[in-house]
Amino acid sequence: MKKSKKRLFIVDGYAVLYRSHYALIRNPLITSYGFHTSALFGFSNQLLKIMKDENPDYLVCAFDSKEKTFRHKIYPAYKANRPEMPIELQEQIPHIWPLLDAMNIPALKKPGFEADDIIGTITESVSDKEIESYIVSGDKDFMQLINEKIFLYAPGKRNVSPTIYDINGVVGKWGLPPENIIDLLALMGDSSDNVPGVAGVGVKTAVKLLKEYGSLSKVFDNTDKITNKRVHDGLKNCKEDALLSKELVTIIKDVDIECSIENFVVQSFDQDALVKKYEELEFHALLRQIGSTNDSLKTKNIEKKYISITSKKDLKKLLKNIQVSDLISIDLETTSVNPMTADIVGISISNRPNSGFYIPILYPEKKNNNFGEDDLMAVLSLIKNVLEDSRIKKVGQNIKYDSLILSRHGIYVSGIFFDTMIAAHILNPAARSYKLDTLSIEYLNYNMVPIEDLIGNGRDQITMDRVPLDQVTFYASEDADIALQLAKLFIPRLEENNQMDFFQRIEMPLVNVLTQMEKEGVYVEEKILSKMSIDIGERLDILVGDIYKISGSEFN
Repeated sequence: MKKSKKRLFIVDGYAVLYRSHYALIRNPLITSYGFHTSALFGFSNQLLKIMKDENPDYLVCAFDSKEKTFRHKIYPAYKANRPEMPIELQEQIPHIWPLLDAMNIPALKKPGFEADDIIGTITESVSDKEIESYIVSGDKDFMQLINEKIFLYAPGKRNVSPTIYDINGVVGKWGLPPENIIDLLALMGDSSDNVPGVAGVGVKTAVKLLKEYGSLSKVFDNTDKITNKRVHDGLKNCKEDALLSKELVTIIKDVDIECSIENFVVQSFDQDALVKKYEELEFHALLRQIGSTNDSLKTKNIEKKYISITSKKDLKKLLKNIQVSDLISIDLETTSVNPMTADIVGISISNRPNSGFYIPILYPEKKNNNFGEDDLMAVLSLIKNVLEDSRIKKVGQNIKYDSLILSRHGIYVSGIFFDTMIAAHILNPAARSYKLDTLSIEYLNYNMVPIEDLIGNGRDQITMDRVPLDQVTFYASEDADIALQLAKLFIPRLEENNQMDFFQRIEMPLVNVLTQMEKEGVYVEEKILSKMSIDIGERLDILVGDIYKISGSEFN
């Protein structure tokens, strides 16, 4: 986004919190002491992302108050259909205020009004200034406010960029300009807020009516000209509902609240307070984002012995040493996350904590082969006996990936004993993530080198074969080392929980089965699947028809 005028970002607080909570509802973020943090994490991350990506001049958050609003007084059923806030979300609310205090971001709310009204008032207060306002929310109601200086900034999902609605964006979405949005909402109602609208008038009909007649009042002036009986009767019988709905959906712009723009100037964080709060909530990823200088996370100050093996002599010496090991960790560096197409860049092995060996195949400084005429084939032929020796137990993080790639080259890994990703899931099925760097922080209190430091991200991302040898040696060896350390930590925990037998008898044998299935494929009966698709499609059509009958109108 190009920056010309000064820009004000106004965050619809509870909207972002709810969105964050439900985005991770199937895999919620939970601290080691059992406290849900999905909403707080998403909320904090969204604020950091806005500050990083948009560099706003002003930033403020608006919140609903817990008291009933003026809308409830004129229509007691307003939002009466909404379920109570989930208890795990309720428990997170008190943490919002110290987080915002630590980030030096003001929070505004006013008894009797919603966040929408606070936001409307803020945008109105700067309407005479050379300031562009961006409302951070996915709520369509805000489209009524959009003009040449007010935009709706709808956050995207995961890595998807936000959608920024201007006047043309509103027309593109609804077929109507912002000045018609209030009338549109009044006609079609809003089931999520229990706003009645006009019975029998859905979004398509409402848009059609407003395009033809221009406004809500003119629609009612021309009711007798409407030939569709359902729509005609709805308009004739529900005029009061429509006028009530218009009052309910109209955002107030003159709430009596202090909203001087000087109070919203972006300021530096209270770093100590924010770090303390993030540590309490175990937001390790966010600590990295804010450049935490605290040393509670170990980094490379622990002595590591990571060595690159670049000769056949050293490789044979390493393999001789490994052959007497009871347990080794293996990890492949590749050019792709797709095991069926990835090229092997190098192989890392660890047989004791804080040490590791990296056998490079591809790297930018390479001028001559290190192991023979074909480095890859030479290395694989030498390492094959170790990898296929069932007496040497193998450990890995998502080891199925490595096993599948090796099987493409004629090596069938035997003695697969432990997968740290699978074990972590068994130990904590509700964990936020099972990525190696997350497990390292959670269980070892160790901060690994982010892969982005090596290959970047986005359009500038490179493949691992273009990373300098010294950097990839540390990164790859660290992967194998940490997987080994986690395995040694997880084994006694699984035994204490009486989960080791299940892990060894059920989970780990499946790795080889799934590897073979992914490599060879699974035969399916195309005719049977096609018939099932037709049958299910017919059943869906019947269900859709039943739903339309129950609702009284068609909708998307």
